[in-house]
Amino acid sequence: MGNIVQSVWSRIRAAQGKAMSRVHPFVLLVSCLGILLAYLTGMYATGSFHSTSRWMGAMLACTSVVVVLHMPGYKEALRAGWIRVLGTFLGAFVAYLYLLVLPFSVVGMLLAVFVLEMFCMVLNMYGSGSIATITMLIILLVSKMSPEVDPAVNCALRFFEATVGVGVGVALLWIIERWNRWRRKLLAMGRSSDGNPVDMDTMPLRWGHLRVLIVASLGQVTGAGLATIVGIVIPMIQLAAHPELSPAMQGVVAASSLVGIMIGAVLFGAWSDRKGYLFFFRLCPAIILCAALFAFFADSVHSLVASLFVMGMGIGGGYSLDSDYISEIMPRRLRLMMVGVAKASSAIGNIVMAAAGFYLLRVWNTPEHWNRLLLLVAVMAIIMLLCRIRFGQSPGWLMSHGRTEEAERAVRYFLGPDVHPGEIRSRSDRRDRPKASWGGLFSRGNARRIVFSGVPWACEGFGVYGVGVFLPVLIMSLGLDPSSAGTFDHIVSSVKMSTYINMFVLLGFVAGLFLVNRIYHVRMQTWGFLLCAAGLALLLAGHELHLSKWTIIAGFMIFELFLNAGPHLVTFIIPPQIYPVADRGAGSGLAAAFGKAGAVVGVVIIPLLLKWGGIAAVLAVTIAVQLAGAAVTAFVGRKALPPAAAGGSPELRHDR
Repeated sequence: MGNIVQSVWSRIRAAQGKAMSRVHPFVLLVSCLGILLAYLTGMYATGSFHSTSRWMGAMLACTSVVVVLHMPGYKEALRAGWIRVLGTFLGAFVAYLYLLVLPFSVVGMLLAVFVLEMFCMVLNMYGSGSIATITMLIILLVSKMSPEVDPAVNCALRFFEATVGVGVGVALLWIIERWNRWRRKLLAMGRSSDGNPVDMDTMPLRWGHLRVLIVASLGQVTGAGLATIVGIVIPMIQLAAHPELSPAMQGVVAASSLVGIMIGAVLFGAWSDRKGYLFFFRLCPAIILCAALFAFFADSVHSLVASLFVMGMGIGGGYSLDSDYISEIMPRRLRLMMVGVAKASSAIGNIVMAAAGFYLLRVWNTPEHWNRLLLLVAVMAIIMLLCRIRFGQSPGWLMSHGRTEEAERAVRYFLGPDVHPGEIRSRSDRRDRPKASWGGLFSRGNARRIVFSGVPWACEGFGVYGVGVFLPVLIMSLGLDPSSAGTFDHIVSSVKMSTYINMFVLLGFVAGLFLVNRIYHVRMQTWGFLLCAAGLALLLAGHELHLSKWTIIAGFMIFELFLNAGPHLVTFIIPPQIYPVADRGAGSGLAAAFGKAGAVVGVVIIPLLLKWGGIAAVLAVTIAVQLAGAAVTAFVGRKALPPAAAGGSPELRHDR
């Protein structure tokens, strides 16, 4: 009976894999982009000339894009596009002649269809001339809905919309063909001239490496984007629906996703160790998507807290898998750098979500639509899910469970048929390894390592999330834009300024990646803490002494630059460097728990500090926390990670 069930299950999995292999996420995203561009053309470009017919225009432009994009190639699309443009012109021309002579009537419409289709038969384009009839019917129906519209304007707009739709479709197909050519070149990079296999540990970069990096980094982008959205949503909720929202409840809302990240990382990390990475790698974005949609339809604070908690679980589950995929696929010399790049991609989430939030708030011009912002997280989850449909199981996980042949197939799936596994082949079966215990971690003289890896991470988490989540609120408290007319205008202005400040998060990560292999990590982390504290001190002085707003903005930018160039990046890579192999997993997990605990404390206490002592209290406490991180790093770090021991490359594990 067991063999029968196993056989059925294997067939189901094979059928599922075959079905998933037919899904092309890039093609889906390109199709959506083309339809969006065509829709915007019809709605806003031509709609500005005649708003009543903008829906018809959007429909005509979108159908043109869809028809062209379904052509097998760029050259075929050119022919189909030309026929569509010619047909649209004929339909618009016949409709123009009709409307010059007669008003709309059913009999006249049928007569015009008869004449137009006969003309298409004469030109031998009847089979491809349906667009001519469709265009003419749309023009005639628009003239019926809006008799006042000039026939020339009506016909010219419909022709322009169809032409733009064709142009967008042809351009996107051209981009797809060029992309596929470049991708094929990347796939062939590093192949030996004699046809011998290449070692995945020493090979040059290929498209497979970049693909894994991009797909795994989407989790970091989404997590940072969610934190940014939460910071925008909290003041909007308080203004629009829940003015009674207390500082303590604001902290609960902000902390709910962080608590979910902590729990999700532990649960999904443990389950994926037993059941395999790929299923949970796909499940996590599905969880984020469902929770984001629930938050959109629910309008209560309690529903929002529950949704953010579940979204956090999905993000935390992804965090537990992202860096493992990257570190085991990348060549040895680039592992540290690429894991850092994935971490740095979180800055893109901050910037994109802040910029999108600012644009949408300006369009809506009301705080009532706060729940719509969570659809941005849903969009990111959809992109993550699509990109992970055509993905493979972790070779390292397969190898550690004794499934060597499957691991070799997974390596070839990611990197190419001429690649063979490197050092992951030497991984012992997970069942044969001694199991580390928390009790053993605390009983082996690891106190200095625990303090050095955990306390600075908590201090960094306080600054990254405490200040980062409430950045719009802090900007409003500082009064950096007194010209805003009302509270909602203050929110919009603060989100705009948050976008600019978040750009220094990205610059900080870039600087950190440049320095991470060049500077002793204890020194790099210590100076990062000190300089970000100096930035906050400048900010505090500017506020208390009523200096120019640019002094305050400079303080924010210095804080973000050095926090992310130093502690935010270095705390991520220190635990694998200081713990022995037997304690590495538990030690890294404990350090990550310290970091998220500091983050939770930060987002809970900052709104309370704002109530009790204002912005000065927030800045003073944050400065003290960053200085504490610098002190612990300086005094404990040299003993836990001596300079001589810092020269080797750390063995990377998933810590967040």
